[in-house]
Amino acid sequence: MILSQYTLTNIRYKAHFMAFLTIFIWSLTFVQTKVLLKTLSPEEILIDRFLLAWLFFWIIKPTIMFGNFKEEFLFFLLGATGIFGYYIMENIALKYTTAINVGLIVTTAPIFTSIISFVFGKENIKIKNIFLGFSLVVLGLIVMYYNKVTPFKIGDLLAIIGAICFGLYSFLVGKIHKKFDGILIIRKTLFWGIFLLFIYTVFHKTSFHTISYINYTILLNLLFLAIIASGLCFLMWRWSISIIGSNKTSNYIYLVPLINSIASMIFLNELINIHIILASILIILGLYFSQK
Repeated sequence: MILSQYTLTNIRYKAHFMAFLTIFIWSLTFVQTKVLLKTLSPEEILIDRFLLAWLFFWIIKPTIMFGNFKEEFLFFLLGATGIFGYYIMENIALKYTTAINVGLIVTTAPIFTSIISFVFGKENIKIKNIFLGFSLVVLGLIVMYYNKVTPFKIGDLLAIIGAICFGLYSFLVGKIHKKFDGILIIRKTLFWGIFLLFIYTVFHKTSFHTISYINYTILLNLLFLAIIASGLCFLMWRWSISIIGSNKTSNYIYLVPLINSIASMIFLNELINIHIILASILIILGLYFSQK
């Protein structure tokens, strides 16, 4: 009995570590994407990244899955919001604003999930908590831009739209029927996201670099984003949720602004000021109260 309890405690510690490691890696992706944008377009980065991720999941589980029309449409919406909407907005945003700003803004996604769940899901959520949390987040964003060092940019607006997309994606994930395997759900979501990205590149007339142009630095960054950040991290995150629950796992999201800011200062030489620090505190408090 003691051994069983000891083993269970170890598993929980591992789940917490996996959740932290996932967030640590995801926080670094803003910096890596910013580096890749010096050479590749946002669309090119996303298609390369998610095609590699899709192949990774296909190798793990090469199973063909088809749902009914309602289920397929839901997968389409997951790809449209969680892959296409969120990531295209995030990557384009990084072209026009700092990685620190984008990392801080997209962290607000959970509060949009709460609002969407309250409005459309009719879930039993305390409206005063949502209102307080949202107010603190808005105040944090105002503080971020109330200075000459960090003026409001179009990239910041795109990051906000991206956060809303991911909030909608998180809400829709809960609507997926439990009969589907987690890996198959991720792979199906990636498929529709890639499909929409290809359509976008056609209308946007995106030009792609040849393979000979891609150097080892670019390739390693893309492989890290695809296999580690989009492959292993999804699996680690899902496993952590299965052990310690979604609430405890999601709390690690609050570390994103801190890790991302430190990484941006070290690798991108981006500056952080008192406004960014105060805005981070307000946004994290807003997320805490909205999720409480």
